[in-house]
Amino acid sequence: MANELNHLNLHTMDKKAIYNTKKQLIIKNLGGALDAIRPLLDLHAYASLHERINTIRDDYKRMLSYMREGYPDPSRNQLYLSLLRKLDRVTNDAALLQRTQGMHNLAENATSLTHATIAEHLQDYVSEKALDSLGMAQRDNKSIHAAHHQFMSSLFNNICLSGQWHHDDQDFYKSLLLSPTIDSIDSALIVSAITLASITYFDIRKYATLAHVYQHASDERLRQRALVGWALTTTRTHDFYPEAKDIMEAMTNDDDTTHQLLELQMQMFFCMNAERDNDEIARDIIPNLMKNKGFDITRHGIVEKEDDPMQDILDPDASDKSMEEMERSFERMAEMQRSGSDVYFGGFRQMKRFPFFYTLCNWFYPFHTDHPGIAQTKEKMGDSQFLDMLLKNGPFCDSDKYSFAIAINSVVDKLPESMKNALNEGASFGPMASEEMLSSPTNIRLMYLQDLYRFFRICDRRSDFYNPFGGENSQNALFFAYAIYDGALPNGDVLKLGNFLLKRKQFDSLERLMACTPSLAQSPHHDFLLAHCEMSKGHYADALRLFKSTVSALPNNKRALSAMGRAAMLAEDFDQAEDCFKRLTELVPDNNSHALNLAIALVKNGKAQEATPLLYKLNYEVPDNPNTQRTLAWALLACKKTDLAIQEYKRLFNSGKEKAEDHLNIGYCHWANGNLKEAIMSFTQFIKMRKDASAHILMEEFDKDKDVLQIFGITSFEMNMMADLVGSNV
Repeated sequence: MANELNHLNLHTMDKKAIYNTKKQLIIKNLGGALDAIRPLLDLHAYASLHERINTIRDDYKRMLSYMREGYPDPSRNQLYLSLLRKLDRVTNDAALLQRTQGMHNLAENATSLTHATIAEHLQDYVSEKALDSLGMAQRDNKSIHAAHHQFMSSLFNNICLSGQWHHDDQDFYKSLLLSPTIDSIDSALIVSAITLASITYFDIRKYATLAHVYQHASDERLRQRALVGWALTTTRTHDFYPEAKDIMEAMTNDDDTTHQLLELQMQMFFCMNAERDNDEIARDIIPNLMKNKGFDITRHGIVEKEDDPMQDILDPDASDKSMEEMERSFERMAEMQRSGSDVYFGGFRQMKRFPFFYTLCNWFYPFHTDHPGIAQTKEKMGDSQFLDMLLKNGPFCDSDKYSFAIAINSVVDKLPESMKNALNEGASFGPMASEEMLSSPTNIRLMYLQDLYRFFRICDRRSDFYNPFGGENSQNALFFAYAIYDGALPNGDVLKLGNFLLKRKQFDSLERLMACTPSLAQSPHHDFLLAHCEMSKGHYADALRLFKSTVSALPNNKRALSAMGRAAMLAEDFDQAEDCFKRLTELVPDNNSHALNLAIALVKNGKAQEATPLLYKLNYEVPDNPNTQRTLAWALLACKKTDLAIQEYKRLFNSGKEKAEDHLNIGYCHWANGNLKEAIMSFTQFIKMRKDASAHILMEEFDKDKDVLQIFGITSFEMNMMADLVGSNV
């Protein structure tokens, strides 16, 4: 027990030392960083780093000694930056060592592999596949792929756990990944391994390798994987590496790359909404599909339903209606998918507990029909084109394709012939996309991001790696907010991204984006977006100030005027609200929504007499709008026309669209008319409908509406007494 506690203390100590070292490095305090990392020199687990730490320490001492003696040194700043860079790399390796202490399974399968061994195996695999296709291989097809998969699993883990690369590592992988002599699937898998390593601990040479592969690869799948890995590799110490800035400039000077980065950033937020999209599908779409399905799932397997012979007699249109409902459901899913939604996440997340996914690399393996993990399915399907159809046309990400193929293996023997035919024709995959769409860079990237998202949401080993989707902190998903991306996007694209985040109510990320874009600080569009962030925090006065700035620069911008009016109402600046909505009704005279908002602002501003004709007009033009009726009734109450107000509230009750507040307000009318029993009943109903309300809450409402109540001579004493009467009645 004592040994376990001792190990725990050491683990906490080295973790703290690494964290404190990083803090000092970020502020470029080399001396402080060397002091912070000192405890690692006493720990055997970090023995491989001791010499590097001591060398940096000795070099820094020499620099200090020369400075003390007064020697001029024109390269002093460069040397200081060089030592910061070296210590940053050592600290990243220390962090990796600290983390791998709890990754025994992964480490055991990460056998050391030389560059020559890697290149030789990958090239031999391609040759052996070619010989197998000619019937000349020395091993059978299954053995070839099983041995290769085992090797790739080991290589994948090896790269994931690799420390800071040397120049020869960078040169090797840049050459290997673009080599025509290795399989493109292997190249794509290796890029994923480099990505996991690179996003977890920044390594300038891995970063440069990913950029190089994107810029020079001809295979689009490989290019998009490299782009994602490169884009998600961020660090707060990037300015130690001048080449990082050069790489960023080279990448973002290309308009197509900048466009793809912007798309990538938006696609990440689509992925992160997978649970919300899944809820919509489960609530609105799946019930329709299940209601109209043409089969039953029994303990004996899946059996087709027989047609009901009475159906055509009792309801001759039922079949057409059923088909229309199914078509609408499929079309809604297709529409969600086209917009970037991850419509399959909910369905496939339960299929990620197969033993197949215990192997780390399988989460990122490009789907191919010779993968050993689906060998049984391939055998059972025989001459079926199912796996080939899944490869070519399956609208899922790769890990979901594997899930589908493995799941089919367990039920294929029990499927009716019609469903087997459907599988063979690809009809079981749901809405089919065109080949052109499936092979587009946008779709390839989105499918890969979905693979990544599934790994970081579901895999038991996800905590071993930095989560680019944010994990507990979803703000981390906004990679454009990191300093390394400073100036990477033109202002127009920043605003496009800002409006995208606003539409999706990602206010924390939106605020970060605005904070890291100083060039937009004086822009009315910047103020408009930032104002919405303030609104989300309930800072209505601050939001109103920013919206005023926007409207001052863009006086006829309807969107800004509407937002400013809403902020003014919430900030209880009813003069401003009235001005905004009056201007909107002038700009868009036929918009009933703006007219209603103007009427509400007038009532709130003590101008109920002025609002009443406008509300009658709206109520005539759109008679079934409960908000118009509600506002009209309140305006009539404020005008002391309580009997007319009661009529409007009763119409609202008869429509079945009343709210708890309507019972509160009709209670005011009865109270003003001296009908105290009716008033008490209305206030009691208000409390019952609110559920969480009480006589105390009722008193708060009275206080809010005291201006109206005082019109009728109702005093604060009477308000207290009424609250007590209602309280005794509840």
